[in-house]
Parts: sequence; structure tokens; C-alpha cells
Amino acid sequence: MAGKLKSWFPIAGQPVRQAIGQNRRMLLAAFAFSGVMSILALTTSFYMLQVYDRVLTSRSGDTLLLLSLIAVAGIIVFGWLDSLRVRLLQRFAMRVADTLSERVLRSMISVSAQGSSTVVRNGLRDLDSVRNFLGSPALSTIMDAPFVVIFWVVLAALHPIILAVVLVGAVLLVGITLMGQRMTDHSLTQAIGQQVKAHNFADDGLRNADVLEGMGMSSTFVARWKKLWIESLRLTSFSSDRDSKLSSAGRAVRLMIQISTLGVGALLILNLQATGGVMIAGSIIGSRALAPIETGVASWKSFIAARLAWTRLDEMLMNAPRRDEGMKLPAPTGQLSAQRVGYQHMATRRVILNNVSFDLDAGDVLGIIGPSASGKSTLVRLLIGAWPCTAGAVRLDGADIYSWPRNELSPYIGYLPQDVELFAGTIRENIARMTPGDPEAVVRAAQRGGAHEMILSMPKGYDTEIGAGGIVLSGGQAQRIGIARALYGDPKLIILDEPNSNLDGPGEEALSNTLTLLKQQRVTVIVVAHRPSVLASVDKILALRGGAVEAFGPRNDVLQKYARRAPAPAAAGAAGGAPSAAPGNVVTLQVPPDHGNKT
Repeated sequence: MAGKLKSWFPIAGQPVRQAIGQNRRMLLAAFAFSGVMSILALTTSFYMLQVYDRVLTSRSGDTLLLLSLIAVAGIIVFGWLDSLRVRLLQRFAMRVADTLSERVLRSMISVSAQGSSTVVRNGLRDLDSVRNFLGSPALSTIMDAPFVVIFWVVLAALHPIILAVVLVGAVLLVGITLMGQRMTDHSLTQAIGQQVKAHNFADDGLRNADVLEGMGMSSTFVARWKKLWIESLRLTSFSSDRDSKLSSAGRAVRLMIQISTLGVGALLILNLQATGGVMIAGSIIGSRALAPIETGVASWKSFIAARLAWTRLDEMLMNAPRRDEGMKLPAPTGQLSAQRVGYQHMATRRVILNNVSFDLDAGDVLGIIGPSASGKSTLVRLLIGAWPCTAGAVRLDGADIYSWPRNELSPYIGYLPQDVELFAGTIRENIARMTPGDPEAVVRAAQRGGAHEMILSMPKGYDTEIGAGGIVLSGGQAQRIGIARALYGDPKLIILDEPNSNLDGPGEEALSNTLTLLKQQRVTVIVVAHRPSVLASVDKILALRGGAVEAFGPRNDVLQKYARRAPAPAAAGAAGGAPSAAPGNVVTLQVPPDHGNKT
């Protein structure tokens, strides 16, 4: 029996079915309830049969009382089991969702981090769709379907001709269902896809509301969204029209079959082949036998939506990047090595990085420069272990950083992306990486990042709520808090992607002091720079162009190499004190003053 159950719930390569299989005991219990309920559903029919054939002929009040008590008891048990089944299926659905929820969100994060399809955004919505279906009456109908055989057996016992009429009706309803599948499947799939597209477009607008309002694009954005929405309504309406016709046809067929069973029963009575009780009971049981099929026709739309959501979840969970995390490793010292690193974009298959190699000792400070789209931000995501290399490897203290257990590595790394991406909560929680955090460690990280005084000037200091995405903060404030978050704990490797893009003069000075302090503490630091001031604090520079290493070495050597190739500064630039830039780079080509670095 156990082997058969496993065959019913294959789990290899089907994450949703695997989650259902893990909770199959609840599903099987609900299935057992359906079987008992199908038998108890005959209570009304048998009560009518006995009243017509026994009570009315014998005129026995005692028989009527006994039959009534039995019928009431059967209906009470039926209602109790129905309530239990509903609650059981709801909890089964929640168990399945709970089993998948963390994995779904983790997959959404890992896939979205690599710039994959926007369909991934709907992972939690798809999970809700599957959960709602598993806890809905539609699943109850599916579970009732196998027990229709019980009704057929009873109908055959009443009279084979009544069974034949009901079977003809069942064939007609199944034919309508199959026809509906062929007629509505494609249009319904398109309608659901268009709805998802419209929702995602609206979400994009909400995330960029300041751009829409600031540039007067709101009206055009809304107009474009409305076109998508109207198209989804058109497809939905087209599919619903067909679905309603088929549902109406199904109801009409069921009513016709009910009338036919009454008519056939009447003929059998006239021919002395049946009694009035048989006629009434056959009509009720026949209607009950056809109910699951009719309900299935009416629930077809929800079934299709759940099936599509199920398929999308399986695809996302199976295609999400996997980390082959190993055993716990000793705390790293910060020695970093990039070994012939390459990266190819998942969706476009475009090569972004190719054969990037360099080595850093613990305590080195590296600056990464290069023109836009040269692969700088992609490289830092590989160096921090957020993305897997498609070629080569990044090793921290000799271990592949992508395979290093993230919970174990987290205290030893810090990362500031181009977009700081703060979260709803307090400043303290954001610096502590969404944990309550040790107050001393939070303050120490803010002091190291030069943000302590700024935070104290906030209305509630470290307990200031910053809103979703840090909406109450300026760009510079958010960046300084992001730097403090990267410094929280005892990191041995810190990567900062354009950490001074929003900083003012005092902020840049604080950043320079932070880099000097980190170097003294032998923390390995990598800084992506578009503005030259931060390069004064680095030991080495890696120059990228077209996804490949153009130069790597001591800071002064690399900058002097570029300076020799650069044109003379323009007069306007000289007058304004702004240094010139090499073609394709946005960093100074004059050697910045040395802040105590030995190259």
C-alpha cells in the first residue's frame, strides 16, 4: 500500500507535488470522509423510497418515526463530516503552502537577483492560487467523483433503465467538459497571462512613482496600463462567455436528465415494473450522481488558473539557482582570489565577464574602475557570492564563496549595492541586517561608517522608522546607513559598489576615514568607483573594459598608465579644477594624493 501511495505522489522534479505528498495523510483522510459522505448522501433518497413504499402503504406512524430518526442522524453525521472535510482541506492547503513558502520566496529572490523574467514576481501569488484551490470546494468535487460509482450501483439496483438514462447524461456532461476544455483553455490561459502582465506593469509604476510624477509621465503610464488591462478584460470576457454557455448547457442537461428519470420512472410504474418510491429515489440519486460532473464544468476556470500557477511554481523552483552549500568552515581572514571568472546572463546568454583573474591579500583595498556596462557591478555580485560564476571561481580563503554556507559566512562579509535597498523598519534593524541586533555592535558599525552623528539627529535616533525602501531618508542618508549595514559585525570582506555616488563633502570624508580604518584592521575592501576621490584610499586598481581585465596593479601604476594616454585637460575643466577623464572612464587620470598608502 505504501508503494502505491508513493506512486500516486511522485516527487522527483515536481516540487509542488512533493509538498502535497509530504501532507498526503490529511488528503487521504479527507478522501475517506468523501467516501463516507457519499454513502450518507443516499439518506434522503432511501428515506423517500421507504416513506413511499412502506409508510404510505402500511400507514404505520412508528415506522415513519423510526425512519425519520435514522434519516436525521444520517444527515447530522453528513453535516459534521462535511464540516470536518472543509476544515481538513483548508489546513491541508495551508500545510502545503507552508511547506513551499520559504523555498518559493528564496527562489524568487535568487532568480530576481539575476535579472530574470518578471513572471518570478508572481511566485507568492501563484502559491496563494494553489493554496486557494486545494482548500476550495472544487477539490471536494474532484474527491467526490470516484464515489459516483456507489450511486450507479444503487441506480442499477433500483432499475437498469434508470441507470442507463443517468449514464447517458454523464456522457453528455463529460462531452461538454471536454469541449469546454478545447474551447476555453487557450483563451483562458491568455487572459490569465495578460492579467499578470497588467499587474506587473502597475507594480513597476508604483516602484517608480517619483519618476512618473516628477517627469509628468503619470497620464501616459496610466493610459498604457489601461490598454493592457482592457485587453485582459477582453480576453477574460471572451473566455467567460464561452464558459457561461458551457455551464448553462451543463445545467440544462442535468435538469433534462432529472426530468427524464422521473418520466422513465413513471413509465415503469405504469408498466408495474417500479413503485413511486423508486421513481422519486431514482430521480434524486441520478441528480446526485451527475452533480460532481456539473460542478466540475462550473469550476473549470479555477482549475485552469490553479494548474497554470502550479506549472509556474514548478518551473521556478526547478530552475532557480541552487547553492551546493557544504560544511561549516573556519572564519575567513579575507584573502580573495578570482580565478578565470566568467559570467553569462541567464536570459540573454550574453557574455558579461570573461577570464577575470586577480588575487588580494587580507587587508588589501581594491578599486574597480571602467566605463559603463563594462561588468563592474556583475563582478562584485560574483565576488560577494550573490551570483554563481558560469566559468571559473571566486575563492575566499581557498573556498568557493558561492558554496560557502550563507548563514555562516554572513557575519564576515559586507556589501553595499548601487541601489542601497533599505527595508521597512527602524534604522537599528536595517543596520543589524533585519535582526534586533546588539546595540553596541549597531552603534559601532554606524561610527565606523561615519553615520552615528547623522543618525542621532533623527527624530528617534536609531529607532527612527524609515518606511518602505527608506522613503523618509535622502539618498545620502540612505547610502551612509547602507555603509553602516555593510560594516555591521566583524566583516573580513567588504564590497562597496559606488559608495560615494550620493555623498556630500562630509560624507566623502567620512568614507575615506572608514576605508583607512578598515585597512588598519586588515579588512579586505573592494570599491567600485566612478568618482575619483575614493581612489585615494585604495592600494590596487582593477580596470575593466568589455567584461575583461584591461589593467590590474598598484594604484599609482594603473592611474599613470591611463594618464599617459589621456588628452590634455580642457580649459574649462582646468579653470573649474575638475580633472579630465580617459575615454570611456569616469575616474580621474591624474594620480590622487596618497593617503598613507604604499604602492
